[in-house]
Amino acid sequence: MADDNISHVYTISETFYDILFKEGKTIASCPGGAMLNSSVSLGRTGVPVSFISELGQDNISSLITEFLQKNGVSTDYLFLYNGKSPLSLAFLNERNDASYEFYEDFPEKRLDIEIPQFEPGDILMFGSIMTLKPEIRAGLKNILISAKDTGTTLYYDPNFRDSLSSSLEEIKSMISENIKFADIVRASNEDMKMIAGCNTPDEAYDFICEKGCDILIYTANSRGVYLRTPSYSKQYTVPEIETVSTVGAGDTFNAGIAYMLHHRKITDLYTVSESEWDEIINNAIEFATHVCMSTDNYISSDFADRLKKIQ
Repeated sequence: MADDNISHVYTISETFYDILFKEGKTIASCPGGAMLNSSVSLGRTGVPVSFISELGQDNISSLITEFLQKNGVSTDYLFLYNGKSPLSLAFLNERNDASYEFYEDFPEKRLDIEIPQFEPGDILMFGSIMTLKPEIRAGLKNILISAKDTGTTLYYDPNFRDSLSSSLEEIKSMISENIKFADIVRASNEDMKMIAGCNTPDEAYDFICEKGCDILIYTANSRGVYLRTPSYSKQYTVPEIETVSTVGAGDTFNAGIAYMLHHRKITDLYTVSESEWDEIINNAIEFATHVCMSTDNYISSDFADRLKKIQ
């Protein structure tokens, strides 16, 4: 199960500059995007991580790139195009749950990057809007195939948005293909309800198994986290907290999973014991809980420093 050569985590998703609103007022702004958030959390823990995405050549791009580098995230695989970087507006309701509006202006040529030199034991996390764009599909598949062929662990989070619901029939085949590529699918109850009409973790597990992946981590907000594998079926409780923002919760949960896979040098998911899964999932819950108590979308440097001290 362990491999001393495990070395790197790669992440793929869209990038936005996030602006957070509550009661009509701006309360925070920061670089964002599903896997960018995960990357920053991982970078702060000291895990070697590279972010694969695309940005315009503008001031927003400079802010985001500098922020990534400052937090230990490699920007070697960012595609910089001639245009404006995307913006994401997040509006918090009285429960501090977010709804989103996106503003973007992409060129015809997309994600034109050199494929990383993946190694056995690496981890590739991918998901969200970028993985469902037909204009990026060919380039993305080349990256996924290269990673799969070299023994990299592929981790997929659909991170499905309400804004995509109207085009679900057009993109369903891409979701299915993403699941087939994946070694682990981490999906929320909202994801699985919108994508496949699933109402329970078991229904969701049946769906992803049909598509070709047999390890599911199903998150259901305050109702807990459910693990489904060929060997284990478990539920994990989450602590009751006063949330400030849930915007980065799922992304940081993903970082917590990747952190433990990297930290424990796990390369064969089918030999992971029940106690190891308990440690992996509970660590991810701790990551997400921490982030829900702030307006940030990633773990704090203090939280990361505490992790480093107990390694």
